[in-house]
Amino acid sequence: MIKTPRIQQRSINATVFKAAQALGLTELQAKLIASRVTDVTDLEKIVFPKLKHIQHPNALKNAKEAAQLIVEAINSDGVIVLATDYDTDGVTSAWVAKTALVDYFGVPESRVVHVIGERKQGYGITDEVVDRILDIPKPISLVISADQGSSDEPRIARLKASGIKVCVTDHHQLPLEGPPPSATCTVNPQQAGCEYDKTVAGCYVIFIVMAQVRTALIEQGQLPKDAPSLKALSMNVALGTVADSVSLKSPNNRAIVQSGLQFINQFRSPAWQAMQQLNDNSGQPYDAEFLGFQVATRINAASRVSDVTTAFNFLTAPNAYKAQQFLEQLDADNLNRRSQQDGMLTQAKTIAAERYHDNKYTLTVRMQGNAGIQGIIASRIGEQYGLPTIAMTDLDDGLIAGSGRGIVPSIDLRKAFQWMADQHQDLFVSMGGHAGAAGCMIPEENFEVFEQLFEQAVQNQLGDEPPVPIIETDGTLRSQQLQPQLIEELKLLEPYGREWPKPLFSGDFTIREVRTVGQTKTHLSFKLADDQQQTIAAIYFNAKTSKDDPDPFSRGDKIHCVYQPSLNIYYGRTTLQLRLVMAQVM
Repeated sequence: MIKTPRIQQRSINATVFKAAQALGLTELQAKLIASRVTDVTDLEKIVFPKLKHIQHPNALKNAKEAAQLIVEAINSDGVIVLATDYDTDGVTSAWVAKTALVDYFGVPESRVVHVIGERKQGYGITDEVVDRILDIPKPISLVISADQGSSDEPRIARLKASGIKVCVTDHHQLPLEGPPPSATCTVNPQQAGCEYDKTVAGCYVIFIVMAQVRTALIEQGQLPKDAPSLKALSMNVALGTVADSVSLKSPNNRAIVQSGLQFINQFRSPAWQAMQQLNDNSGQPYDAEFLGFQVATRINAASRVSDVTTAFNFLTAPNAYKAQQFLEQLDADNLNRRSQQDGMLTQAKTIAAERYHDNKYTLTVRMQGNAGIQGIIASRIGEQYGLPTIAMTDLDDGLIAGSGRGIVPSIDLRKAFQWMADQHQDLFVSMGGHAGAAGCMIPEENFEVFEQLFEQAVQNQLGDEPPVPIIETDGTLRSQQLQPQLIEELKLLEPYGREWPKPLFSGDFTIREVRTVGQTKTHLSFKLADDQQQTIAAIYFNAKTSKDDPDPFSRGDKIHCVYQPSLNIYYGRTTLQLRLVMAQVM
């Protein structure tokens, strides 16, 4: 039996609340801020994010050195290779680098080669990636890694031995021994002595490096002083940042996402024009939630089930027609991913139910199926049980690939993996990631010890009390607040995401109507009455496990629920609708 989630209201910092009100925020907005921020440092930058307020590029250790390397490569005749990860952060990193080099710095497109790893080969600069780089027939001036490379010393050493310089740009945790010594330069905010924000995504790091390249080219007279800034590139840096689930409490991340959304919603890029044709978000501007659930899922689908280059081709398409063709393939890939995911999720739920007990700290679920989908499975199972979860799939060569999600906010998965590696020298073939999400590959014979060590590693971090699922809310709302204008009030505090959660409220209602809806017949649609007898529409997705389950609610029931306010636009009429996260009969 899964533990019932504990509902608790977020505490409010009185000092931050007063400071937020002094910035002109409403009482509700100030409360929301004061429950997410513990001090007034950078408060205005957090509340009103602007690109001009991001941390200065000079604070990013080795960014200037990397820029000089790239300038030298630009001025040479050789190929510049972009070696990036296969997920949305990696694909957008490649887009940032190529767009800067070709469109802003004048490098011929033929001189920029993108080599992207295959998900099935594992994370990082793999031997297969190195083989592909070494097979490039033209002389190579520089390899620039993005969103990977920090843990890839053996492969970088192979490139160095062939006379190829490597500039690593990354944001993942470094191994204990530090940056890869064979790299000519490493730019990673996680390295010792770097004062830059540790929460930024890989696409953000390469964005800052390319901004430094622009500065260097201007200083050397190769670009005019009024050369266009790179701020328009924030468009897809925003996408990669949201997709990688980095902190959206960070002023830097909030600024880059806010700026990027402004450019996206102008729909000047072929890729975003194609996306608007596919899904116009009911006429509402795209927000961070849309990027995460509607765009990143399609970008990631390419590497999970099909050709990883489709996503990059979509972002770099020269016109809307071409972009639409690539997007249609991504959409088909996404449908394929969902189909495979359903089968794997059924496996995972059965395994998790068998392994779970009240004193469990973690879940390790080993399945058959597509290794590209295991991260989604880890999220779903982890959220269901409120436990850090690793989803693993068998590969064809005696190896098991795994993808983990921390779920519990205080858990650091990368730290857990490092502790596990210290206990068992040959436990991992490879591993990497960050606090909230990490991946690995292990020999098949190490599975049982891996599972045991993962349980112990998380227990070490949490102490004697196993995790309990927790739903944090922002308290209750008055009847007069439950109007469409509430959404405008909440929008001011966007973008929402990790560590800056979308507001959740709790309240008591009476059911006036309830019916099953949706193709699966597992969703419930409600008409609810609040304490002032105001009627409010509500939707509860996946309220039933299957269509054959008995209906959990009846007309006249009084329920306590946790909900997210949203807009329902129907035939031109806009009303408030509650998206229920949890509901219990009182």
